[in-house]
Amino acid sequence: MAKVTYTVETHLAPQSVWEALTEFGPRRAELWPDLSPSSFRVLERAGNWARVREGTASLGIWSVERYEWEYPVITATVEEASAAQAGGTWRMEVSPRPHGGSVLTVKMDRKAKGFAGHVIHGLFQVTNGRFLAARTRRMLANIRG
Repeated sequence: MAKVTYTVETHLAPQSVWEALTEFGPRRAELWPDLSPSSFRVLERAGNWARVREGTASLGIWSVERYEWEYPVITATVEEASAAQAGGTWRMEVSPRPHGGSVLTVKMDRKAKGFAGHVIHGLFQVTNGRFLAARTRRMLANIRG
């Protein structure tokens, strides 16, 4: 099981970060550096939730996740995946920084599946979120806010 919590601070306003987290159009693949446009599909979407299939083609991994959100929290739950067991979650919370900008707190609670899943989740666990925080910072750098 990989349980990791990390925070990333940014100069971006909380609303800009929130809009990027809840972006499920073509721009999503531009924002998230590891998301392959060829593997991204919105399966269903309404109001404050979306079911999507997304993945990283270069690693051959994919997942179907249900995202649900109510400001300031968005939760993604694995329904089916090649590298994670069903039921695992990502929880992301956006909060304002005292002197401008925002803080994004991410909590991952997932169980690996298969060889690739164990390697990837092991990396997340061993780096105690530093690897994931770096990927999140790259995503935030892609926002024009």
